[in-house]
Amino acid sequence: MSDLNMSNKEKISSTNQIAINVIFLISFIIGVSYLVLLFGMLSSNKINTADIIAFIKIFELILVLLAISSCILCYESTNKEELFILSLFYIIFFIDVLLGNVDNMSLDASTINISNYLIVENSIFRLIILTFSLSSFKKLKKIIMKNRIKSILITIAIATSFGLLKHHDILFTTFNDVAGFVSYNIFLTIFYGAISVVYLKKSLDRSEYIYSVISASIFFFMLKAIYAVVGATKALANVKLLSISITYIGFIILLGGIICELLLSIRKNKELENELTVFKKIADESRYSCILIYDEYKNLKYINSVAKQYYRIKEDIECEDINKKLIYENQGISKEKEKEIKDHFLQIGYWKGKIDIEETGVTISCSVQKIYMGDMKNVVVIFNDITDKIRTKRSLIEYEKMKNQEQVRNEFFANISHELRTPLNIFYSTIQLLDLKNKTNPEKFNEIYSSHKQCLKTNCQRMLRLINNIVDITKIDVGFIKPKFVNSDIVSLVENITLSVVNYAQHKKINIVFDTEIEEQIIKCDEDMMERAMLNLLSNAIKFTKPNGNVLVNMYKDEKWVHIIVKDDGMGIPLEMQGTIFERFVQNDKSLTRLNEGSGIGLSIVQSAVKLNEGEIYLDSDGKNGTEFEILLPNKKLEGEHLDDRIYKVDVSNIELELSDIYELYI
Repeated sequence: MSDLNMSNKEKISSTNQIAINVIFLISFIIGVSYLVLLFGMLSSNKINTADIIAFIKIFELILVLLAISSCILCYESTNKEELFILSLFYIIFFIDVLLGNVDNMSLDASTINISNYLIVENSIFRLIILTFSLSSFKKLKKIIMKNRIKSILITIAIATSFGLLKHHDILFTTFNDVAGFVSYNIFLTIFYGAISVVYLKKSLDRSEYIYSVISASIFFFMLKAIYAVVGATKALANVKLLSISITYIGFIILLGGIICELLLSIRKNKELENELTVFKKIADESRYSCILIYDEYKNLKYINSVAKQYYRIKEDIECEDINKKLIYENQGISKEKEKEIKDHFLQIGYWKGKIDIEETGVTISCSVQKIYMGDMKNVVVIFNDITDKIRTKRSLIEYEKMKNQEQVRNEFFANISHELRTPLNIFYSTIQLLDLKNKTNPEKFNEIYSSHKQCLKTNCQRMLRLINNIVDITKIDVGFIKPKFVNSDIVSLVENITLSVVNYAQHKKINIVFDTEIEEQIIKCDEDMMERAMLNLLSNAIKFTKPNGNVLVNMYKDEKWVHIIVKDDGMGIPLEMQGTIFERFVQNDKSLTRLNEGSGIGLSIVQSAVKLNEGEIYLDSDGKNGTEFEILLPNKKLEGEHLDDRIYKVDVSNIELELSDIYELYI
């Protein structure tokens, strides 16, 4: 049987034994006391007042002692803190009775004795204990609960000190007048009444029977204070005896209530045992999850067989020794993760997630759940070692990544082969044609060459552009290309580049419009890089826009950025492609029969050029109706640099090179 199950069985057995012993002891003591009183009365023809007072004192001591032991035993069974704190209240009462400082009165109807009726200091001490039992000082209560023996000894020491000093009349309050005594007992009446009401409300709110018992017991202390007020003004023997009997009734109600609470606890523990039997069967037969249960003080109460195997723990090792081993095993958990778990658990009583133990490289999937077993708060920890699963998953991700890279590489080589083969085939076909004409009709060679010269030139440019792109993207990867910043009028630069391609776009009947909200803006940039980026974006816009379409270039600025927008009303970029469009070798149409040529490197170079200029680039497209690229360049100048008088001129050869893969422009 598991440690947790054994503990509950022992608790059930112990609770049963306690209930039997308490009932027997109360019955025996009361029975013997009354027999002694009976024999004493038969042996004497007159009532001995001293014997009656002594009997009252002994009987009261016995009842108080039973109340103290019952509260402590019931606390051990139910784990209700209020019961243990209430036992401290009755310990003070026991000391006062033992030293003759409570109910120390004469039964003579003509005598009013208030000076020895109670000790004010111990009375106030009892009130403080009662108030503390209802307070929310959780940290202080936790300290008392952890040091119960010390708490009892300290309470005994304080109450005894007050009692002994009272006998010597040293520095302590005594009631020498009836008015002060009456006023204090009126205060006690109000105080005990308030405490009784609070406990009654607590019983109703929580549906806890034992709190109503405590409320009833304290209620009789209130009645006792009322009788004390009456007894201080009228020396009636009946009032004095009833005052003493009220004390008995208060203790008897408490004892009866605690016995009933113990019986209820026995029933709950039996139900709990049945539930634990089912739980143990499920937990022990689990072949996957490690299950551990801790009490609220972080002491290990249960560990299932899977967890023992995981930590290599032998079956005969005690939970206390296992707890020490687990503390050592879990030292690798980071402080941040511990804080996250603690905060979340304290907030909602539950936490679930992954924990990485850095020292061992182990990853576990763990859940922490607060549960109640009867009145005991426990924490269940369930975890699985998912290190192998995580490693397998990472390996699969790496494999998929390598597979995708290999696929991209293969597609790139297929694409590059196609891009190179097309102009080479044109070269070869043109050379064959020229050779044939040179042999058959040499006098018209120049005429024939002139008609095919542009085709040769365009395809040379196309090959050169492809090779340049491959070389440049490699240089960018290794950090070989660095920007050469100068202060430049970015508006003039973009406008000149845009207007330089207008004539080329007109061959495809595409209208290019340049618009700006700023006339001049000097910023630092690499002019050559920005020319290449703009020509690439304009080339794509012309390439993917149908005849009679429109391309708009717009500029504006704000405090931080200069915005350059290139927008077309072409075919758009599919939504699923937009997340990877700036990656190299990515194309919307990868087929060898696509309508538009290209290697898929251009937009990657554009992004690299913008980033080298400390800028950003964004894409906006609904996937069907046009595309918009927005470049953001920092709106700042080079310190200490001045704008040159020169005006940046776009190199025509660069335009022809960038537009070389748009065949419609050269037909």
